[in-house]
Amino acid sequence: MTLLVGDIGGTNSRFGLAGGDDHRPYDMEIERGDDHATFEDAVAAYLEKRDARPDRAVFAIAGPVAGRAARLTNRGAWSFDADALEKRFGLQRVDLVNDFVAQAASLPYLDASELAAIGDAQPTDATKAALGPGTGLGVAGLMRDGERWIPIPSEGGHIELAATNEREAAIVAIVRRSIDRVSAETLNSGIGMPRLHAALAELDGRAVDHTETPKIVAAAQAGEPAAVETATLFLTMFARFAGDMALVFGARGGVYVCGGVVPRLKALIDPAAFRAAFEAKSPHEAMMREIATILVSSDVSGLIGCAATARNGP
Repeated sequence: MTLLVGDIGGTNSRFGLAGGDDHRPYDMEIERGDDHATFEDAVAAYLEKRDARPDRAVFAIAGPVAGRAARLTNRGAWSFDADALEKRFGLQRVDLVNDFVAQAASLPYLDASELAAIGDAQPTDATKAALGPGTGLGVAGLMRDGERWIPIPSEGGHIELAATNEREAAIVAIVRRSIDRVSAETLNSGIGMPRLHAALAELDGRAVDHTETPKIVAAAQAGEPAAVETATLFLTMFARFAGDMALVFGARGGVYVCGGVVPRLKALIDPAAFRAAFEAKSPHEAMMREIATILVSSDVSGLIGCAATARNGP
């Protein structure tokens, strides 16, 4: 059986085919969201390029999934109907899962070369959490039940953002002028980093030099002080959020950092500072010190998770 897998984000959709026991995809292709009016158009474009006729499909969606339907959080014009997809493309079955459910489902099948520890704590086979900033801020858990791993959906990226000092409180106040509710995703995401950068510029009386996340990341990598400060604060806030999610899921097996933003900032991660922010969860610091934080560098983890979902069930 040939399986069509897709990792569908607000900006890009990555498609591939799978069929092996290792869940590894092949014949991969990226379709830009702006190039297609509907998701079905993006699927059709991929299948035409590959001249593929899959039997089944699993799509990981960057947004909440309600049974057989879903909608992208950050591309509202796209909707997903599993029944309609089955009919149009002649598929025996279509499953829709949240994108971070797929990320979580992939964790047992990733190669060691795709994982890098932040700090000294090591992962175990206990409950895990997968989270990370992409266009938005995704979260899911992974619980072991005998030999089976069960992913746990979550919209944890939309919890309230908590400031821990006066400078952060001032940033939140600036952002709140245009966004009534400041969630973790509001600042700790691809769509949030420019807000954080602009708020820091306003606090310091500077002009905003960069307004897009890729340019801020590139500037930080180049050592521009303002961008480095933005990236450093972004990582600190994310580390605290990762600690929150470890507590929520009881993720003693490890917290795995996925998504497109943090891996690009890898060179700027200070492991000691990251762990300090992650572990600062009084009265549970001792427990937090034992929980591993792992950076996932795989470009295809979402597709691997889709293939694992097809085999193990959503």
